Amino acid sequence: MDADKANDQSAPIDGPAADSATVADEAMWAALTRQIEEIVRDEYDLGDVIRAEPIFGGYCNASFAVWTRRADGEHKYFARKYNPAITEREVRFEHALLTYVADHGFELASQVFPTRGGSTFVTRDEVVDGDTRTLFFAVFTMLEGEDKYSWIKNRLTDKELDSGARVLAGFHHAAHGFRPADLAREQPPIMEFARTWAESWKGLVAGGGGGGGGGDTACDRFLREKLPRILEVVAKGADMESQLEGLPVNPVHCDYHPGNLKWVDEQGVGLFDFDWAKLDYRLFDVAQGIAYFCTSWEEPHRGRLRLDKAAVFAHGYQDEAARWAEPGPLSARELAVLPRMIACANLYILNWDITYLYGSPDSDVDEYLFYLTGNVSCMEHIEDHLDELARIAEGG
Repeated sequence: MDADKANDQSAPIDGPAADSATVADEAMWAALTRQIEEIVRDEYDLGDVIRAEPIFGGYCNASFAVWTRRADGEHKYFARKYNPAITEREVRFEHALLTYVADHGFELASQVFPTRGGSTFVTRDEVVDGDTRTLFFAVFTMLEGEDKYSWIKNRLTDKELDSGARVLAGFHHAAHGFRPADLAREQPPIMEFARTWAESWKGLVAGGGGGGGGGDTACDRFLREKLPRILEVVAKGADMESQLEGLPVNPVHCDYHPGNLKWVDEQGVGLFDFDWAKLDYRLFDVAQGIAYFCTSWEEPHRGRLRLDKAAVFAHGYQDEAARWAEPGPLSARELAVLPRMIACANLYILNWDITYLYGSPDSDVDEYLFYLTGNVSCMEHIEDHLDELARIAEGG
């Protein structure tokens, strides 16, 4: 197989350009699929491998459904080839967290299977961009339920919003007390990470060429126009840091959007993609959930935070979290800074837009302009409605 092609996973495979991208990369995905079949057959005791198929829609890793046959019939599993940038410490953190929450009663997350050697992952040394790197593979339970949504396809019912919030509260409770020792996510906690955005974004925008191919793109022009206002909001987020001292720090999902849940009858029945989970303020995970679940990506209200839906999410989280003492519902101090943390969470999503736009030589200008304009409009809408968000928090 062509290892360089097999590891070219940095570009998104979701959104307007997804269909053409998957067609263009047909040979790469065929090679990846054969590799996954070989690894499951050679490294795991899960039965005879029948076939594997790619699962499209993720941004960071390559995902597959794998079917095997044992004496008791056919079984279906979820397999992942991690992005080449991930480290062993990060993989171990994710797998340890999944084991911990399962042991503490959270039944909605995938469980990772051990290899024949007892590890939770498989490694292969491959050439990536001319360098030899160690890549990681893992096999998980395949969650039941329907993939109904994505991070931008998020028009949930109120029952689904309420359920999504309750799933997050249940995860926070089960994860409370997790002590990862020296395992961690390389990405720092939100406030430390946010301090890097201003200089990073200024440098990327000044360099131009957003969307690949160099030159002055529509994305470059949009960001140059909006960057002063964006940096003002980044600075306001930094001013919040003194108010966070002593607030609950917990394992957080850190990518909590409707596309990372499985659904049955308006209920969230499975939660996956924990590869960005880390220790951080619990408040940030709730704020990110509100930003992801409640931002409108449809006209005529694209780029607005749907305040009525934010209230549904906040109430569902508080009601479910009140079932347990730890970490419990958001405190009065957490609620007081929730509006500004929602703004910060939206900027965290905007950071994904910017870094992926400039990080991939073939990122699609029209696709990323859609993301950028939506997230920046939401930023402006949040700033204009902080008082309403404060009232939602007070009644949360």
